[in-house]
Amino acid sequence: MTAPQSLVTVLRPRRLLAGSVTLTVLRLIVVYVLALLLQLTFFSEVRVAGVAPELPALVAILAGLFAGPRHGSMVAFWAGLMWDVYLSTPLGLAAAAFAVVAYALGGVTEDLFHDTRIQTVVLVFAGTAAMVTAYALLGEVVGQRGLVDDRLPRVVLVASALNAVLSLVVAPAMRWAVGSRPARSRARRREPPDAPGRGR
Repeated sequence: MTAPQSLVTVLRPRRLLAGSVTLTVLRLIVVYVLALLLQLTFFSEVRVAGVAPELPALVAILAGLFAGPRHGSMVAFWAGLMWDVYLSTPLGLAAAAFAVVAYALGGVTEDLFHDTRIQTVVLVFAGTAAMVTAYALLGEVVGQRGLVDDRLPRVVLVASALNAVLSLVVAPAMRWAVGSRPARSRARRREPPDAPGRGR
């Protein structure tokens, strides 16, 4: 089964239907490719304290939040695998870290996430910190030395802060990609009708 076919297979839940499964997959690809291009071009030169944001990780985190743990982690896995191609670390390292954190974050917040700006910013900060840390620790486990050192706390803090700020722009794009409505709109749709005799 090819990568696009497997994505189509997993992107079938009610929460991810945005007109059609194929359209959802195409939207996700567009958002991720744009994020990857920005990461490889603009943010390869523009850094804060020597640290760049982690846009592939940001897309993976938002997938976990908007698509839920199971399907979000699958999107995160493919996002990490495509990012692995450009890294010097073993293939699959970012994919594993992204998928695990996206699944955990999506599972923990599934019934608590209301898609507000402040909540999204906080969860993206925490998710990025977890992904960068998990990536470094998994690298050490498989023998990739140099990922865990005295620079790691600074990288985690700065990358997480940058991703949190950038989530204000990327979150609407991911919401569009997966067909997720803002919490306020969803709440209005769930409001029960007025009881008989009320409002008269």
